[in-house]
Amino acid sequence: MAETGTPSAVIEPAGTGVQHSYDVLILDASTKQSLACVRSLGRIGLRVAVGECASECDPAGSALAFHSRYAARSLVLPSVAADPGAFAAEVVSFVRRHRVRVVIPANDGAIMALIPCREQLCALGCTLALASDAALDVANDKDRTLEVAQWLGIGYPRTMRIDRLDDLPAVVKAFQFPFVLKPTVSFPPEAPARLQVVDVIDEVEAVSAIRAFQSAGAGVLAQPWASGRREGVSLLMVGGEVRAACAHVAHRTSPALGGASVLRESIPLLEDIYDPAVRLVREIGLEGACEVEFRRDAAGRPLLMEVNARLAGTIENALHSGVDLPLMLWQWASGQPVSGPAGYRIGVRTRWLHGDMRWLRDNRRRAGRPDSVSRTRALATFAAEFLRSRHLDCVSRGDLRPALAELRATARAVLKPRH
Repeated sequence: MAETGTPSAVIEPAGTGVQHSYDVLILDASTKQSLACVRSLGRIGLRVAVGECASECDPAGSALAFHSRYAARSLVLPSVAADPGAFAAEVVSFVRRHRVRVVIPANDGAIMALIPCREQLCALGCTLALASDAALDVANDKDRTLEVAQWLGIGYPRTMRIDRLDDLPAVVKAFQFPFVLKPTVSFPPEAPARLQVVDVIDEVEAVSAIRAFQSAGAGVLAQPWASGRREGVSLLMVGGEVRAACAHVAHRTSPALGGASVLRESIPLLEDIYDPAVRLVREIGLEGACEVEFRRDAAGRPLLMEVNARLAGTIENALHSGVDLPLMLWQWASGQPVSGPAGYRIGVRTRWLHGDMRWLRDNRRRAGRPDSVSRTRALATFAAEFLRSRHLDCVSRGDLRPALAELRATARAVLKPRH
C-alpha cells in the first residue's frame, strides 16, 4: 500500500514514526459520494483519510477525493476486484496503525471485501459503517429482496429467473422484446467490475447478457421494461427508526437502465414510495444509510427496483436539499446521537456534468432502444439544463481541485482517439 499526501494533506517525514489518528477513513475516492462525504465531514473539523484502489488512480486524477482540501491523508490500495483479500488486509493494517474510528466504503466491491473483517476492525476500536451482515445478505441479493417485498405486498415488476438458456423462450413469450435482464448480485466474486442492468431487444443480445452474468457468478432475473419515471427514497435508520428521509426523481441516468443518476431533483416524500421503502428496510433490518429505488410503470404505479445498503450516488441532492447523510452516518457509526433535519427543500436540481455528457453520447448510440430520445431532443434538454441546475456534482467554491481533476479526466476521455 502506498500512502500519498495530496497538496492539502499532512505528509509525515520518513523515519519519524509519527502515528496520526483519524476520525474516519472514506474508501472509493473516485466516486462522487465519497467526495461528498469527505467534504461534509472535513468541514466540521473531523480528520479524514481517503483511500482508493491503484487501478482507479490515473494521471488525470480520477480519484477525486484525493484532491480535496479536506483530505488529511490519501492512500492507494490493492485492486479490490483482483485481490479483495489484499485490499481488506491493507485497510485493516491502516486502521491498526492510525487508530481510525470509522470506515465508510461507498462501492459494492469494497463492501463485500470488508464484511469478513468487521470483527477485526471492531477489535481495533473501529466501526464499519454498514448494516449487519444478515441485513446486507438480503439487501445485496435481488432475489432475496424481492422475496421480502412479495411477503410485504410491495409491488415490483413481474420477474422470471433464468437458470439456463433453455429458460429464455418462456421469458420471450411472457414479456416480448425489449425486456430487462438483471444480475441477482451486482458484484459477484468472479466479476472484474460491477455488473449492470441491461435491456435486450433480440435473442442474440439476451443470450450474450445471460452468458456474461452467469460466467461472472451471478444469477439472472428477467423483467419487463417499466417506462415511467425513476424515484428513490434515501433513509438514515437507527434502531429501526427513521432519523432522516428525503426523496428524489432521477431525470437521467448513465447507463440508461439502472445506472447512476446524472440529473436528479428533490421531491416530497410521496406516500406510495415512502411507506413501502420504510417497511422494506425495517423488515430487512438495515441500519445506517440506505436508498430504495422505484420505477413507475405506464399506469403510474411505483415498482421496486432495488435497495442500495450504502450511501448512493444521489447524495449531493440530499446535501443540497438540507439532509446531511454523511454526518448522520458518521454519528451513528461512532455511537453518537443522530440529529436529523425536520424537513428538506423540494425542487432542488443537481447535475453530474461528466455523467450527463456520457448520457448524451450513449443516447445517440441507443437510438430506438428503451429510455432513449431523439438526438434533437437530447441536445436540447442537455443544453437547457445549464439554465435550470444551480448545483453541479463535485463542484464546490471552497474546494475546487476535485472539480478541476474531473475536468481533466473528462477532457482526456473526449480527446481519446477512437480505434
